[in-house]
Amino acid sequence: MTKSFSAARIKKHRVYTVWETSELLKCHKRTVIRWIKNGRLVADTSNKPWLIEGQDLKTFLGRRQSKGRCKLALHHCYCFGCKGPREPDGKIADYVHQTPNTGRLTALCPECGSLMNKVVRRSGLEAIRAKIEVTVQKAHPRLVSRTNPSLNVTFTAEDKPHGKTQQK
Repeated sequence: MTKSFSAARIKKHRVYTVWETSELLKCHKRTVIRWIKNGRLVADTSNKPWLIEGQDLKTFLGRRQSKGRCKLALHHCYCFGCKGPREPDGKIADYVHQTPNTGRLTALCPECGSLMNKVVRRSGLEAIRAKIEVTVQKAHPRLVSRTNPSLNVTFTAEDKPHGKTQQK
């Protein structure tokens, strides 16, 4: 997963060196040099130090941030194996409640067969069910809500001192 960098502190009318850019973005200077050498970040490399215009840096960061995002249809999940949005294989998915308002939609990718997950609101579940078949699973019981306490725990106070404490 790529790190996201904030462009809020970058002034678009200022010129930055590689070192200043790395300090602003809180990344290593070799990272900035790699961006320049790959041609993704525009910089003046005719003289040393290399200079980067603030407007070019803001444009680069905006492209980099928007490249990783895609708008999913309500019934699509994102497949990390294929790197794209997909409709579940066979139009079948499972839904497990996580919080009172949200749950996790789990399905298989039709292209590569890997597991796809998507967090959805319970209010949007009916709209998803109109497009694909969704099976609502019971949520896994939490440790706190166990009805039968563990039998190997004793709740009586012991008067014995701890083995490593010094006795006087």
